[in-house]
Amino acid sequence: MLPSGNTNLIFALHDAPISWASGKSGITWRSWTHSIVHGPQTSYYLAGPKPKGAVVGVSFRPGMAGLILGVPLSELQDTHIPLDELWGYRASELHDRLASVNDPLAMLRLLESELIARIRRPLLLHPAVAYALGSSLSGYNPSQINDIRKQTGYSARHFIELFRSAVGLTPKRYYRIRRFSSVLAHLAARDSSLADVAVSAGYADQAHLSREFRELAGITPSSYRPRSADSAHHHVATHDKVKKVQDF
Repeated sequence: MLPSGNTNLIFALHDAPISWASGKSGITWRSWTHSIVHGPQTSYYLAGPKPKGAVVGVSFRPGMAGLILGVPLSELQDTHIPLDELWGYRASELHDRLASVNDPLAMLRLLESELIARIRRPLLLHPAVAYALGSSLSGYNPSQINDIRKQTGYSARHFIELFRSAVGLTPKRYYRIRRFSSVLAHLAARDSSLADVAVSAGYADQAHLSREFRELAGITPSSYRPRSADSAHHHVATHDKVKKVQDF
């Protein structure tokens, strides 16, 4: 599972455990059931085999998850937290209500209405963060990020704190992941050469892209195997870690 900069809330409407592990050294597999919040990730993580059964969830737009989950996103960076640790018994209640619905569209409508009802009002997204997220900047460019920060009128330190609290990542990491995501979209669609992708995404050269790709994905661009063209952030592992998943 490759980083996207987003926070995801997932409900598994069955009782089978779902496994995951950090992609860093010393892999330790963990499992969850019923519901989980995947906080914004700074790098990839591993997902085990998926059991049969319905799953429903939402990928929050950057800056929005904290308004519904009720915590600063900076506390969720690189975490995978059962929803009941944030919502208590209300998480179980929502899970049971979703599990009682058979129609997928009705299930999505129920989830949507529940999340809308939990939005904190008045909306607490800081104007400086909203301005940064609404900018046309699509990738990591230090000078442009600094220009955005200057236009907000805040010091670099204060702007980073505001941004990280709302988005869960520093501006530098978030926009690096945005740039990486644009690369994934091109590679998954197979519509450009790697050299052309590197230039269009704003990397210094193909070697620069390869270094960052390995840092964020744990693999080289040539080893990248998306699950499908519309699932660019799902890499199908073909190395030794697959056996560790199977052995789990």
